[in-house]
Amino acid sequence: MPTPFVSSSVTDIHPANVNTIDALLSDLRWTNPAISYSFPTSNSPLFWSTQPGSGYGSPFGDGEPWSSATTALTTNDQINFERALQQWANVANLSFIKVTETSNEVGDIRAMYSVDPDEFTLAWSYLPGFSAQAGDIWINTLGLLNFQEWDPGSISFETLLHEIGHALGLKHPFFNSDDPAAITLPPNLDNTIHTIMSYTYADLAGNEGNEFSFHPTTPMLLDIAAIQYVYGANNNFHAGNEAYNYDDTHAYHETLWDAGGTDTLQYTGTASASVDLKPAGASFIGQPVYVQSNGVNVGSPVPNVWIANGVTIENATTGQGDDFMIGNDNSNMLDGGSGIDTVRVQSQREHYALSKIPNGYTITANTNQGNQDTLTNIERLQFDDIKLALDLDGHAGQVAKLLGAVFGTATVANQEYVGIGLTEADKGLSYEQLGELAINAAGFTSHDDMVTQLWHNLFGAVPSKAEKSPYVKLLDSGEISTGALAVLAADSHFNTDNIHLTGLMQTGIAFV
Repeated sequence: MPTPFVSSSVTDIHPANVNTIDALLSDLRWTNPAISYSFPTSNSPLFWSTQPGSGYGSPFGDGEPWSSATTALTTNDQINFERALQQWANVANLSFIKVTETSNEVGDIRAMYSVDPDEFTLAWSYLPGFSAQAGDIWINTLGLLNFQEWDPGSISFETLLHEIGHALGLKHPFFNSDDPAAITLPPNLDNTIHTIMSYTYADLAGNEGNEFSFHPTTPMLLDIAAIQYVYGANNNFHAGNEAYNYDDTHAYHETLWDAGGTDTLQYTGTASASVDLKPAGASFIGQPVYVQSNGVNVGSPVPNVWIANGVTIENATTGQGDDFMIGNDNSNMLDGGSGIDTVRVQSQREHYALSKIPNGYTITANTNQGNQDTLTNIERLQFDDIKLALDLDGHAGQVAKLLGAVFGTATVANQEYVGIGLTEADKGLSYEQLGELAINAAGFTSHDDMVTQLWHNLFGAVPSKAEKSPYVKLLDSGEISTGALAVLAADSHFNTDNIHLTGLMQTGIAFV
């Protein structure tokens, strides 16, 4: 039991021999993962060690507990501090036990206001150790945390997560001149989208600022791996079937830790989302989060929803935008909702079997029959070597039919032509407008030439004057547009048979 003068037992942290973990590890951790915490209310020497070196020294000094600025946290600050503690307990085999301070008992972690003359110092803390200071967290009365509410998403809440990380045994991942031999992260990982123990705010391209538009509300990917290495994982958190719900009305910046069950990531908004279900996958969901420099957005949005290593989220549904989805090595149910939605498969087409089912498609790994994904409302399928359009009852079907009717059956296999048509269709061109675009691209010099070519593509023969005359007259009189006639030909069963539309529905149509 810690007292104002003696800390709880600590033990060594041994290296994991993994850079992304070791770069965050200090030397010592609390021996008992049941860690107490308290909110001091007094700066009396009865509650603080006056020992030099192992405590705070003379009470006549002006340091942490002895400063006239030393005050207790407000009730609201204590609530948010406990929220931050809980975020660490959610991911690691830790429990936090609140104690009321006496002259004989205090918390392993103690949090209070004090002063640092540098207003840019938001807070500071002490690592687990043998001194009475170990685990103490101090908030600067001259810094931002004294003027800003500590709500999740603020830099203040992120600061609490950061300082608690120190109090649990995590260090900064960057170079420290006081310990030049300490392991550090490579520059592309030493940033706060990967670890809240970093000082660097940067997007994936390396554009830097001094904060986020919305800050992390949980330990991030590397923090979770490190703290679980030190204390073990919380195998009870979200062990059931969970639904992780996202929309456009809230901002998000978090890493998901889920201990088990069959789980679904569900986005119901209107913006285009990018969802990656792989462990360590990075997603862009809902309101974009930016690195900012003095309040101005810098670079591109940063991933705002990550999935921790060791976590399996089986299913995902997205909203009304044109969404992009990546599954994992388990069987996934991927539903794109409305919009033009793409599933990315990071492999060659030949390694997967694609099958049509009533409500979509299944895609199965040849070497792992247990890895079968069900695709619903997915219009595009992207492999490493080929892209397939699956919406043969939508834009892809319109393009294929128009190609067959206007340019001939063989052009349906022209991936470039298909890609051009899909691009225009996905922009919002109507079926008739696509037909007109195809007719114009074909370069017919007269209505007679156009009708002759359509007839030939449908029936494999040149029409007689009597056969084509009614259609030519309709075009000449303006009773039907060139686009509408192209659609009429495209939708005929002669054309759909010619291009084997039923077969294309089974396989998709390739495009570039």
